Amino acid sequence: MIPVNERIEEIRKSKGVTKAFLAKKLGITPMGYHYLATGRSPISTDRLQIIAKALETDAREFLRPYVNEKFSKETTTA
Repeated sequence: MIPVNERIEEIRKSKGVTKAFLAKKLGITPMGYHYLATGRSPISTDRLQIIAKALETDAREFLRPYVNEKFSKETTTA
């Protein structure tokens, strides 16, 4: 399972968005964003929505790898 913070970072990098840009959108310092990005601070659903909007994606994309992995395990064990 890929943690949400790691999935956010994958999407952020693929879209060429900087950490500083997301920090500004969230109203936090770059160090504050670093803590979110590394999993040291929890990411609230409100912040997930802000990040999704800034990355022009659906917040469900942050959870998608988990859904795919769960589905894959269920179909291989059935």
